[in-house]
Amino acid sequence: MTTYLAFVGTATGAVLMPGPDMLVVLRTALTGGARAGAWAAAGSAVGNLVWGTATVLGATALLTASASAFTALKLAGAVYLVWLGAQALLAARRGDLLAGEREPTARSGVGRAFRNGLTSDLANVKVGLFWTALVPQFLPPESGVLLPAAMVATMAALVFAGLASYALLATRLRSALGRPGVSRAVNATIGALLVALAAKLAS
Repeated sequence: MTTYLAFVGTATGAVLMPGPDMLVVLRTALTGGARAGAWAAAGSAVGNLVWGTATVLGATALLTASASAFTALKLAGAVYLVWLGAQALLAARRGDLLAGEREPTARSGVGRAFRNGLTSDLANVKVGLFWTALVPQFLPPESGVLLPAAMVATMAALVFAGLASYALLATRLRSALGRPGVSRAVNATIGALLVALAAKLAS
């Protein structure tokens, strides 16, 4: 139990750190509302679940052992972040209002939000590296199956809870974002940060 609680503390700190997933969820919530933001958060949580499971099964160790595969995944993730950043920057240039869209109720709207969150997390190899560095510290050889399963499930739950909280906060600010100047500044800032994170990921 002590090992598990230590993991929860470390994982909580990691979840609160800003990153691509947070930016994607924030912009999704600002443009599409609370429901879209929650689905983007769910997508990121599922992506983290995949990374955690892959790490426990040893798949990420194989990835880090192959320099070419690791580089290819890094570049693919960087390209995706640049694409997301470019969308935000173009919206800033056009002067799109962040709060100008209705909340999506169709499956296509929430499905797109979920895919954005999922792809953002899966494309971020630093999530895999985080798991690779974290697991050996909290998994003794005699841990069995229960502890790693609990770690993976807990991390996914923390990711969803943290990002959904950011989405809720962003939704509460939507009413203040009806002015073109504010929307332009937010879009430009998020776009620039995503492009900067892409450059850092690719380096």
